[in-house]
Parts: sequence; structure tokens; C-alpha cells
Amino acid sequence: MKKLFTLLTSLSLLAFAQASFAHHSTNGIYAEDKDLELKGTVKEWRFVNPHPLLKLLVVDDKGVEHEWDVSYGGSAVAHLKRRGYDENTFKPGDKIIVKGKPALAKDIYALLMEGSNPTHEDGTPIVKTSPNAGLNFGPGGPPPAPAGR
Repeated sequence: MKKLFTLLTSLSLLAFAQASFAHHSTNGIYAEDKDLELKGTVKEWRFVNPHPLLKLLVVDDKGVEHEWDVSYGGSAVAHLKRRGYDENTFKPGDKIIVKGKPALAKDIYALLMEGSNPTHEDGTPIVKTSPNAGLNFGPGGPPPAPAGR
């Protein structure tokens, strides 16, 4: 009986781990081999968990407006706060440029942000990220590295 309990517990944990990984995976959703730059107008920015939401109105080359969902992947609010984002980063009507990987599915307007932060229309960064962005080290900056390393 103890072996059966151990087996069932192990299988349950394995199934949960796979489901959790799949929830945060972007494999098969976005075109990893394509890069896309969008210039558009912010419709909505919700800085909430589990994942912040950015909706962007983009006019295509035929003059048709589409609503794009811009994803930060599995990033939660805490991750984006460390990069300098907050609830006031974007406001409806802001004109911005984002770069990333487009959705694979036809007629789905979604973009996975990768590598760079969004910019204003003139190319200036909206969020100024540094390696220690969002970390509060207090006066004097980060602690010194240990001697002898």
C-alpha cells in the first residue's frame, strides 16, 4: 500500500510539473525564427499578476487597424518591476514601438516581447533598464565583491 501511495504521489507531482511548464512555455505559440516591429497606440496596460497585459492598436499597410496582445512571456509583475516597469509605464493613447516574435496562428495578433524594451516613436526607451534595475541596495550602491575572487 505504501508503494502504491508513493507511486501515485510521484505521478501526480510529475503531471503537475508538466502542466506548470506548459503554462509558462511559449514553444509552438510564437514564430521563433521571425522578428517583428510594431508601431502603434496603447489601448490598455494592466500591471497585474499573474501576467501584465499590454494591448496595442496597430494600423497595417492596408490601413486596417488590429488590436495586438503584447506578451512579456512568463514575466510576473515582480519581474517587470525589477526592469523598471510600473502601473503607469503606459497610458492609453501613448504611441510606442515594440519588437518581438509574432504569433504562429493565422489571424491572431499577438507578439512576444524579446530582448529589448519598448520605445517612444522617436526611439527613446520608455523603460531605462540597468543590470541592477529594481534592486534597492541603499546608499553607496551594491555591496562590493568578496576579496580574492
